[in-house]
Amino acid sequence: MPSKLSVLRVGFFLDGYTLKKVNEYYLKHHKYHSRLDFRALKGWVRDYAMKLLGREGCPVEVEAHYYHPYVRHLDKAESSFGDGQDRLEKQLTLAGFEVHYNAAKDVDKMGPNMQLVEDAYLYAYYHKIDVLVLLSTQGQYSTLPERLKREGVPMLLLGWNFEYLKGDTPIYWKTDPGLRELSGYYVAMEEVAEMYPPKRSAEKNLFMLPYNPQPENSNIWKTYLQKVMASLDEPVTHKEKTSYGKNGYRKSPALARLG
Repeated sequence: MPSKLSVLRVGFFLDGYTLKKVNEYYLKHHKYHSRLDFRALKGWVRDYAMKLLGREGCPVEVEAHYYHPYVRHLDKAESSFGDGQDRLEKQLTLAGFEVHYNAAKDVDKMGPNMQLVEDAYLYAYYHKIDVLVLLSTQGQYSTLPERLKREGVPMLLLGWNFEYLKGDTPIYWKTDPGLRELSGYYVAMEEVAEMYPPKRSAEKNLFMLPYNPQPENSNIWKTYLQKVMASLDEPVTHKEKTSYGKNGYRKSPALARLG
């Protein structure tokens, strides 16, 4: 029986395809219009694992791994500067996650990066973790709980169930029932998220970044941009050209940030 003061080693493995859909849902379709805070999510997993296993107060080490559903840009000889994939990798790296990309030879195969299963099992087999936390909804991972159980490592599944309209089409996102049934523990993360809505005034926002308090139907920013763009089409006098430079105008700071 491990000592209460012994280190609790948590393996936190993220299925990139599920995380992509969850992040997209909260950002574009949910009333929060907020994205996941990966650092805070990692901290929440650490605290939850301590409580679940009755190890409150003990030191915790978290091995955090993210399995990207796509091939790395470098494998496709493409630039990753400034696009969504590049930004996501930076956010995960800053939060302490190791990012694993899909292999080029497996890009046409069904499902996300299945290397997650093998890596998670090896961590358990060599006794590098005491508990594994998997964030996923995909049935492809249903073989993992039984393999971990043989090594004496319990598995906590973080699943999501939600639905929304995409245009006129209803979208249903559900955790695979087989994966949920086989996992030793299950957390319905959509319920957790509803308990702690992101607010700038809140002491703790759990794992959601605070939303922009500007009302969604506000036209202030839109009106401002329209005025700026309209001013670019107005004729410029000789005096204005002299004070504004050779190009006839200078960009406002806001427009300059937009490029």
